[in-house]
Amino acid sequence: MDGILLVDKPYGITSNDLTVKVRKKLQEKVGHTGTLDFAATGLMILTVGKATKLTEYFQGLDKEYIAVGELGKITDTYDKEGKILEQRECKISKDQLIETIKSFQGTYPQYPPPFSSKRIKGKRAYQLAKKGVEVQLKPKIITVSKIDILSVDLPFFEIKVSCSSGTYIRTLIKEIGDKTSCGAYLFSLRRTRIDGYHIDEALPLESLLKMSVGQIKDMIIPLEKSIRFLPKVILDEGFDKRFLYGQRFKVPFDKIGLVQVFGKGGDFLGIGEIDSQDILKPQKVFL
Repeated sequence: MDGILLVDKPYGITSNDLTVKVRKKLQEKVGHTGTLDFAATGLMILTVGKATKLTEYFQGLDKEYIAVGELGKITDTYDKEGKILEQRECKISKDQLIETIKSFQGTYPQYPPPFSSKRIKGKRAYQLAKKGVEVQLKPKIITVSKIDILSVDLPFFEIKVSCSSGTYIRTLIKEIGDKTSCGAYLFSLRRTRIDGYHIDEALPLESLLKMSVGQIKDMIIPLEKSIRFLPKVILDEGFDKRFLYGQRFKVPFDKIGLVQVFGKGGDFLGIGEIDSQDILKPQKVFL
């Protein structure tokens, strides 16, 4: 039972709790490739069995979210789970709001929210924030490649955001609120896409837990089909064994960077990296 499982996370459960539930159901090693907030719903990619060795390769993929923000309120967590710190009168037109939202497309540094899972000297930022400790989080360069305005019904607005890994939508909504001088918080959040994996392919957690292990096994995307985002190379006979034994060697492929590696017979051998000298170096192998 080796591969990835696409799961639709429900509201009100942590990513770790979801992973534990699936692990107990399958009685198999299961890992997740990136967290979703307790109050968020949507797509999670779980790695199962031998695929847990590939978790790191999924963590930097671009994401897509549908988010609803409400203007006129500021919370300590930047979402509706937090305490309201301030309420403001908000006088802004629909066109002004749309122009402000669109201004956040681009690449720029973004500060994580104080209530986040970032670690500070071994402690999670949210653990310190709950104790009233002021946390100093470092900004990260993120890219918001596209924002679509789905609806505006003031004080609410709904947007679809395509962005780089590590982007905090809670912070984005707060920043939109700051720029309008109205303040804003994240009312709801749903992750709809991770790179080429879409929420339409995912199983709702509640449905998954009612299925038999055999039925779930049929829904697992096998190793050889799971890493859609990396180019594929096929090694000639003899070189497959060299790859599995961890040897480096020159290859005739016009590719640089990470690749998924297959043998002539179609067996998935693992992940390798081709350098500028056309040398293939094994990264993860599956004997």
